[in-house]
Amino acid sequence: MHVDTLPLTVKLAGFVLAILPLMIDNLRTGRATNGNNLILLLGGLATLVLDRAMGWSDRSLMKSGGWIIAGMAILFVVHRMIGVPSGVAKTLMALLPWFTVESYLVVVTAGLLVTALIGYVTRRDAPVVPSLMAAGILIMAL
Repeated sequence: MHVDTLPLTVKLAGFVLAILPLMIDNLRTGRATNGNNLILLLGGLATLVLDRAMGWSDRSLMKSGGWIIAGMAILFVVHRMIGVPSGVAKTLMALLPWFTVESYLVVVTAGLLVTALIGYVTRRDAPVVPSLMAAGILIMAL
């Protein structure tokens, strides 16, 4: 393994490990529980700090913290205004530390569009986490 791919490998492995319990629970029960969302959020925060501490990223922790707080506030307002299910809103909040603003918007847009398409084709509610996970892995790998 090349040293220059180590940050990507660590971040990608951390993301998969953090989102896996949420995805399994979402596929089995159709819910996104608080505990699993907390694992995803804390994993993202830990990865953010690790990136900065190891010198893998030049993103400021202060800017990242501002992005996460602003994103959570916006998602809370959207949740209240249009009635996004609470579990989905919390999952979207838990994804904030994993991505920059641009990549987050791409992941969420792609994940929700794929979920909507699956729901339309199958004519029933589709779980949102697998699509978000696939979109996240794809964006991280690019």
